[in-house]
Amino acid sequence: MDEKVRYEPMAHGPIGAAVKAAMPHTEADPIGVHAAVLALYSAAINGKVTQPNGSPVVAWTALVGPSRIGRKGFALKTAKAILKDSIGEWLSLREEGGISSGPSLVQTIWENEQDSLTSEGGPDSRTLIIDQEWQTTLLLTKRCPKYGGILRTSWDGGRISNVTKKDGSRVEVTVEEPALGFHAHIQPPLWAKFISLTEAQGGTYNRILPVMVKKSKRLRKRDYKTGNSLDEIKVSASLRLAYEWAMKEPRRMEFTDASADRFDDMSAEYEDMLEELPDDVSCYFERADEQVLRVACVLTAAERKTVITIKALEAAKAFVDYSIASVKQLISQTNVTKSRTVQPLDVKIRQKLETYGGEMTATQLYRALSGRYTAAQILNTAEDMADVELVEQRQRRPGANPVVFRLVPVMPEPEVAPEPEKPAPKRRAPAKKAAPAKKTTATARKTTAAGSPPATRRKAASKAVPRKKVGA
Repeated sequence: MDEKVRYEPMAHGPIGAAVKAAMPHTEADPIGVHAAVLALYSAAINGKVTQPNGSPVVAWTALVGPSRIGRKGFALKTAKAILKDSIGEWLSLREEGGISSGPSLVQTIWENEQDSLTSEGGPDSRTLIIDQEWQTTLLLTKRCPKYGGILRTSWDGGRISNVTKKDGSRVEVTVEEPALGFHAHIQPPLWAKFISLTEAQGGTYNRILPVMVKKSKRLRKRDYKTGNSLDEIKVSASLRLAYEWAMKEPRRMEFTDASADRFDDMSAEYEDMLEELPDDVSCYFERADEQVLRVACVLTAAERKTVITIKALEAAKAFVDYSIASVKQLISQTNVTKSRTVQPLDVKIRQKLETYGGEMTATQLYRALSGRYTAAQILNTAEDMADVELVEQRQRRPGANPVVFRLVPVMPEPEVAPEPEKPAPKRRAPAKKAAPAKKTTATARKTTAAGSPPATRRKAASKAVPRKKVGA
């Protein structure tokens, strides 16, 4: 499908116009640029503009696409070029990289708020996380049980806190109304690897709008004086004026009767969709209606209006629906990945040893396989493998002696020649009854041939198979 056709339903107001104007000078996907603009611009007006019920309007987005081909970084740079004149200065002060722990997230937002206490506008906790290596952060966040909860509460605009110790006393760091923005990049295979279903069912990932992206075109550097096509993008004066309008005083969005009815219909449509989907899929879309409302509020604020129109809702729904389709595609890829045959542990042990030249210390092997197996499982499996021996290396220094896992050749079992089949005995005809013989007193003697030694049986010699050595 042509990029203009895909993007047209979600293009609305000054944001849609700015993205369209930038497209001749970027290789990024227009939907990816749109998603990045929404995340950055909504983070800048977060806390200043609110939904009709007073909740935040911030929209969190993630670009999902192959490395290089997806042009995720190009989309983000295009968005920054569009917004340079409006929120460029704010971005330079409040943009943060990937944060992988709950306490660090609280501390970062709290420090930004503290820095603004003496400013004219008063306390300001607005913070924007831009994580272009999201897979690394996802891996690290698994070590922090608080991260998911603090992230979810920040999206809701609720109170977050963390308790630390300073000079032997407990110190609580608290942010009453966090204003957190979020934008991330990840590749499709890494989504399947690092996105946790448990966190999704807990509500973390239905607060983020992922969109699949791909490059729109390839530009020639010689066609641009500076060699950088983004230098030709004109900043959006309309978005600059809209940002100044939002900062002037608090703005609360409101429905018209018609837009309220249309939003109710949208909510009912999403509920019907959720009932038809399995839980491991529907958990990603449980906040689809609120996501529509948030995006519609941002589009409306960019028009310097507080009244949400049906057109703004329809454009927002088109973007959220594209995100839902992207997630379904990612989930299907995840299921294909999970359906692949998992290699047994003994095969993995053998492969790791071969990779390391046939020998690894216990520590090396445990670390290489600790993602799925315990040390006891690895040890027990290795002890049962005929081609692996465990050797304890004695050392003069004090402490436990290291155990080495080593591949050893397996001696084949000696082949035993099969015994020849004996011919079946021939049946004899029944003998006729003879007259009884007369009894004699002669006795028979057992004799052997002269000079012949008694027969002996030779035992087949077999080579002993060396037994594995197991360290104490």
